Amino acid sequence: MRKLSIKVKQGQGQEVKRIAEKHDGKNLIVQQAEEGELVTVHLSNERVSNFIANLSKYEEAEITLVPRGVISLYPPQDDAPDQVTDVTYRSPIEIFLGGLQSVGSKVGLLTYAVVGGMLVWVGFYTSTSYLLVAAMLVAPFAGPAMNAALGAAAGKGALLKQSLLRYFMAIGASILITFILSFLIGQEHATPMMVEVSHISQVTILLPLAAGIAGGINLVQSERDSLVAGAAVGMLVAASLAPPTGLIGMALNFGNWQLVRSGVFLLIFQLVVIQFTAALVFRYLGKVTVKGVRFADGKESVFWLSLLASGVIIAGMLYWQFARQPSLQKASLSTQITEVMRNELEKLEDIETIEVSARFTRGTLPNLNPVICELYLYNRNDSVTDEQVKQLVQDVLYKRIKAENWNADPMFTITLLGYPGEEKQN
Repeated sequence: MRKLSIKVKQGQGQEVKRIAEKHDGKNLIVQQAEEGELVTVHLSNERVSNFIANLSKYEEAEITLVPRGVISLYPPQDDAPDQVTDVTYRSPIEIFLGGLQSVGSKVGLLTYAVVGGMLVWVGFYTSTSYLLVAAMLVAPFAGPAMNAALGAAAGKGALLKQSLLRYFMAIGASILITFILSFLIGQEHATPMMVEVSHISQVTILLPLAAGIAGGINLVQSERDSLVAGAAVGMLVAASLAPPTGLIGMALNFGNWQLVRSGVFLLIFQLVVIQFTAALVFRYLGKVTVKGVRFADGKESVFWLSLLASGVIIAGMLYWQFARQPSLQKASLSTQITEVMRNELEKLEDIETIEVSARFTRGTLPNLNPVICELYLYNRNDSVTDEQVKQLVQDVLYKRIKAENWNADPMFTITLLGYPGEEKQN
């Protein structure tokens, strides 16, 4: 439940109390206050917006909404367990105004963006994964992304534009600091972790989709109903956005345009998907619409235009991703190639598979997309030499991989293992 305090003119307190009773208000109090009357109301979350809407005729009313749950007990006592389990969604007005309240200053936004960029840079440069996690906690990208979704859902074009501007300001600051640090240190090549992050999966859309849904639900649910902390959800959003900023800034320094392209794709694609899904959550789950209380000046066209624009961009970027392999699909193609090799090796008699892996290189050669295939095998046939086994495996796997429409050029490293002291014919 939520606690509201409404200060009205003398003689209007009982009227407000009757309105609260119609909305199933509990523990109602009317008190004398300086220059008027003060009404204290306890309401279920879902009734707050309609109650405030019904107070619109009291133009000089002063309303205080405490944005946290309270436990309100009232007769009969046997119903107490049900009375304290109000886990209904937040009211639309609380969702919207709470989002605005979290905007914060530009100085704080840029400061955290720079600090997050520094952590991303150190994590990439030293291949330290936990520093990337720390950067996701610090990076301030979740707020602008969620506010952009709120602006779209409520039809508030000004809020949508402001949030997108703040998002790109924060992104720009992170990219700039990573570029400067790479320039000062004299970095000339990509680190293995940078290459790994640049390899995009065919199912990349699932991460921002989950981030948008989780971020929206976290703001819609009441705090007692939320099973996940807000910081964790913010980290999930930042996980989609923080690493690509470092990738772009560092790659710009030494001119690796393949890495830059991957980073730009991830930033734009994931922001649009997050905004698209979160806006739908706010609109249809949180009931944040253009008719909501205190933001009725929103325009329905803004919501539908933003939805259409986001849908067109998502469709266009998915086409870009899948139109040509393997450029923006390397992460998942590496897994598929590994699976194909394992299946083919199972068909070969007397050859036991110990370990198999495939990974694309950090760049491409002229007319080639090299994928390094590393195989550790055991030859159980003493009548066949290790070299013959290697050639057989290489021929079989090369034909099988090239038969797929992956535009990948496999390069093999095959190692034949044996037991200690075992003699093999060579």
